[in-house]
Amino acid sequence: MNSLKALLIVTLMTASFAAMAEGGGDTVTAKMEAARMTAMTSHQQSESATAAATASNQNASTSDASRSN
Repeated sequence: MNSLKALLIVTLMTASFAAMAEGGGDTVTAKMEAARMTAMTSHQQSESATAAATASNQNASTSDASRSN
């Protein structure tokens, strides 16, 4: 039983080291950074589109109010 536990521990440690070897952590970090930049760009574009739509709606409502008087 003890040798089975030791073998299991060695196997798990080897698998975790192999996953992170040769810059595996750097690859994951780079992917996360790229995904964050994509999300931030998308968010900024949607914010600017919303702001432009709001401004045009406010201008249209101001024009409508002045025409009705």
